[in-house]
Amino acid sequence: MNNNQIDYTAKGRVFLGAVENGEIKLTPLGFEFEYSNPRIGKNLSFPWHTIVKVELDVSLRGKVGSQFGLYLNTNSKVRFSSKDSGAILKRIGQQIGTDKLIRSRSLLAPLVDGLKL
Repeated sequence: MNNNQIDYTAKGRVFLGAVENGEIKLTPLGFEFEYSNPRIGKNLSFPWHTIVKVELDVSLRGKVGSQFGLYLNTNSKVRFSSKDSGAILKRIGQQIGTDKLIRSRSLLAPLVDGLKL
């Protein structure tokens, strides 16, 4: 992606087998992750139209957690983490629609489902 204009940047991590540090960039064209170590390889870039939904971690108190996952139209999921996840998710919601921001299931959800039976 040609990112002449960057709307937002934040430090973050990507979870792809191993945890890698870098910088999350939101552009008018899509979501980008730039590795802090240039020897790792090409940066990750996802155009907005390829992001099907975003799964976010929300605590029991309603606070947004630092981790979120992008679900892509290739049936793959890429997890990211950032201290600025609230601001990142707000801007992603403006691009792809807030209806595509999905709350992830909590650890207690299977127990609650079992009790409903």
